[in-house]
Amino acid sequence: MKNRITLSLVALLSLLLFFGCTDKNAYKKVDVSKINVDLPLQHFEHDFFDFNAENFEAHDAMMQQKYGSFYNYYTQQIMFFGMPKFNGDTAKYDRRSDILGFVNDTIMRSVYAATDKLYAQSVNEEEMEMAVKHLKYYFPKIKMSRIITFLSGFQYGASTFDDSVLVVGLDMYLGADCPFYTNLDIPMYIVRKLKREFIVPNAMQSVYQLYFEKPSYSAELPLIEAMVNEGKKYYFMECMMPQLPDSMIIGYTSSQATWCTKSEKQIWQYFNDQDLLYKTNFVEQKRYTTEGPTTTGMPSDSPGKVGAWVGWQIVRKYMKEAAGKVTLEDLLLHTDAKLILKQAKYKP
Repeated sequence: MKNRITLSLVALLSLLLFFGCTDKNAYKKVDVSKINVDLPLQHFEHDFFDFNAENFEAHDAMMQQKYGSFYNYYTQQIMFFGMPKFNGDTAKYDRRSDILGFVNDTIMRSVYAATDKLYAQSVNEEEMEMAVKHLKYYFPKIKMSRIITFLSGFQYGASTFDDSVLVVGLDMYLGADCPFYTNLDIPMYIVRKLKREFIVPNAMQSVYQLYFEKPSYSAELPLIEAMVNEGKKYYFMECMMPQLPDSMIIGYTSSQATWCTKSEKQIWQYFNDQDLLYKTNFVEQKRYTTEGPTTTGMPSDSPGKVGAWVGWQIVRKYMKEAAGKVTLEDLLLHTDAKLILKQAKYKP
């Protein structure tokens, strides 16, 4: 009898240990070990800063041949070399002079040197390849063919070009203490994210925007639907980068992410008490779901876009309730916010 009791206790303890140690992140951990991804890296900025007056025509032809439509897009749509700089601009610009002026500018040469020092050896290619493996696992038809790095004149970070190229404006990832940023009109809550760790999250957010994003803001759309639509984005991102903490996915500090988790019930109560969830107000949507130093109406230690964070938790709850019956593709392309909210049974 004693042995039976002992064995029963051992079995009970084993069950408790098993359920107590269940991985809460298991839903986003998939086997991508057999998925092959080829993402060659091209340092566009290295080639571009080789321009000089003597070799301009030949180098221009080489850039056109090597980078094709991206070269045209960069010179015309990003940097506006030889192009009007704003609507109504009637000044005459010479493309050759603009390009040579840019690559010979003292400040831009310093920026180029700073980016080369940080990224000549690595641009987080392994992390990018792992994220693209997850993308291919969930969406086999989406193809990413290469990574191109460049200098954007402090305009663009990691993004997509066309439908298959990942591009990275390296001058937007020089670190929060980079002296170049002090002279730019960039809020501090943005500056702190201008570092290497955010290259891949920013790239995956751009992939989501390219393939899956629907308009989140509309005068006819209630706030709760805007929140859930934003939540889909972060759910997609965590599935692409399952190793990252929540704070990196949504762009919070670890303390901000902790604040949201601890305050989840109070946040939800605030939205309900203020009768905000079903308001069709464009301003309210932007206020609670877009970047900011804090969220209006909440404590000063709250982060921005708390509404988007709540939308993320609602989507997570919905997918948990679905218990594998809803694919990521179904969630993003075929499931509207009203159904998600109804079936999530979200009540923190």
